[in-house]
Amino acid sequence: MTLEEIATLISSMGFPYRYSHFSEPTPNPPYIVYYYPNENDVYADDKNYVNKRQLFIELYSNKKDFETESTVETVLASAGLTWYKQTEFLNDEKIFQTTYESEVIIDG
Repeated sequence: MTLEEIATLISSMGFPYRYSHFSEPTPNPPYIVYYYPNENDVYADDKNYVNKRQLFIELYSNKKDFETESTVETVLASAGLTWYKQTEFLNDEKIFQTTYESEVIIDG
């Protein structure tokens, strides 16, 4: 996948989204923030052969919203991605954060 294809994939989920963070004002939930916290390239002989990036997709919602999560998971599955999912309530913001952790190979 390319970085542009990942952005298009996230756009197809149908929620407001941004890379890394929203500038003020933050939209009403649900919304998505995604980013690449780490790169785990495969290399040998002084060359990078595979550009692998860890992909985090954070879904923010006012309640534990199984339907919204299902929408995200359907899009991820249709793209052939696997993920690890974790949900927590952010007490200071009074919002649920569901994080999908995946790994993607970047082409170009």
